[in-house]
Amino acid sequence: MTAPDSPSPTRSTTSPTASTAPTIAVLGLGPMGAALARAARAAGHPVHVWNRSPKDLAALGLSAAAPITDPADPGEVDLVAICVRDHAAARPLIDALAARGTRVPVVNLSTGTPREARESADHAQQLGLTYVTGAIMVPTPMVGTPDCLVLYAGAPAARPVVEPIVAAFGGAAEWTGDDHAIPPVLDLAMLDLYFVGMYGFLHSAALAEAHGIPPERYLPFATSITATLGASLPDLSAAITGRTYDGGEARLDMCLAFLEKITAASAESRVPDVLPAVVRDASRSALQRWSPDTDWDCVMEGLRRLPADPR
Repeated sequence: MTAPDSPSPTRSTTSPTASTAPTIAVLGLGPMGAALARAARAAGHPVHVWNRSPKDLAALGLSAAAPITDPADPGEVDLVAICVRDHAAARPLIDALAARGTRVPVVNLSTGTPREARESADHAQQLGLTYVTGAIMVPTPMVGTPDCLVLYAGAPAARPVVEPIVAAFGGAAEWTGDDHAIPPVLDLAMLDLYFVGMYGFLHSAALAEAHGIPPERYLPFATSITATLGASLPDLSAAITGRTYDGGEARLDMCLAFLEKITAASAESRVPDVLPAVVRDASRSALQRWSPDTDWDCVMEGLRRLPADPR
């Protein structure tokens, strides 16, 4: 495995004609799969589609797509994109395509963990497939737009074959190298931040609401602090990269005191304190190992990867 390449996005600048555009099969017509198929059609590509349960293609905006009756036989296509619930659901489709002897590249865009992505890739390689792992880094409405971003990983030989075709999904296609774990771990890391951030907003809004402050009144304050957070991320990244926790602007003991008050206020207001309590406890643990005047960023050391379990 190699480290991720520096970003090298491929962007679609022209729409192919119907006679020259590669044909794409999309297996899985959930919200994301249907969005991929619509984007490919809008970009001028013939599209073949399949879903485990019957779907009304017209209702999905795919009346011009050719339905597939057997996922093992997607027809004369240049690329098969699998976008189903997870890798457990994708594995039988990979097996079926290999058993039928498909020679076209298979891109698995299903959500999975890094381990699942590597296992699926190893399995596909053993079956002799040209196989690529992908991760869609944007919400469904952004697929097919200039803001779409999809990450890919696979054998170097697959890159020139796959990249011109996946440009049909819009925006940028970034190749991260040959480690199939990279796209899913970046996807899940971003979702981790997104969901924890949303929950943090909901918790703080509930705390304010418990004292008669409606969400719309609290919103400007939340917007302000999230902007401050965004601006602080470069310095935070530099600190944890260099393991230098001596900036002096956010003392560990001071931040812990704030967190103690947040959890206390939550209890007083009868608002569940699960999330702030996790951060408080991580800070308490850090204070057992670090000087009180160390930057709060040192809590990262308690989050770094643990040694492998000898069992």
